[in-house]
Amino acid sequence: MSLFSLALPALVVLQAPSSMPSLDQVQRLVNAIPEALIHGKRGEMRGLVAKAKAGWEQAKPEVRKTMPETEIAFIDRQLKAMHKMRPVEQAAGALGISSTLSRFQPRSRRQDLLQVDRIIQSAWCAVDSGHWEPFPNVAAAVHALIDQDKGEHTLVVLKMQESLKALEASQPKHQAAATKKALSELMNQVSLFEKP
Repeated sequence: MSLFSLALPALVVLQAPSSMPSLDQVQRLVNAIPEALIHGKRGEMRGLVAKAKAGWEQAKPEVRKTMPETEIAFIDRQLKAMHKMRPVEQAAGALGISSTLSRFQPRSRRQDLLQVDRIIQSAWCAVDSGHWEPFPNVAAAVHALIDQDKGEHTLVVLKMQESLKALEASQPKHQAAATKKALSELMNQVSLFEKP
């Protein structure tokens, strides 16, 4: 089982309104790590890991009110270990932390889009590290978004369908550049679903 398949446990939603601003802040800091890798900013990743760790330390007193100690300890260990990891491992670690944090945030459209992003980013990280397992969860997540659309994002949906076709064509041939490009395009398109 690869590191990437472990990074995204199933979401369990717990209501925890008092710690939401803290969790949202930590989510933003953690999400910046895989985004830096994907956008070719590997040199910034150590600094982003340090910022995420500092943000987590600041949020921890509030988060302790709603998150079990076992989850807090997991995030502590992960952030500490990430300082010594390669960039793609740092990104995978950040995706695991993001997934854990999401379990303690209320379900929302933003959380659903973040989950789709994590799935696509995990696939991108897998390709970057030379793992070519099939990515059925990417297609399933994107198709779910498309199916939920009520005609509000017609052009985005068309572009997503094109990007999925490009992904399906490039991945079996192990064309890393084309596969990563298709995944990056999907991530960009997912972000457009936040806008009405």
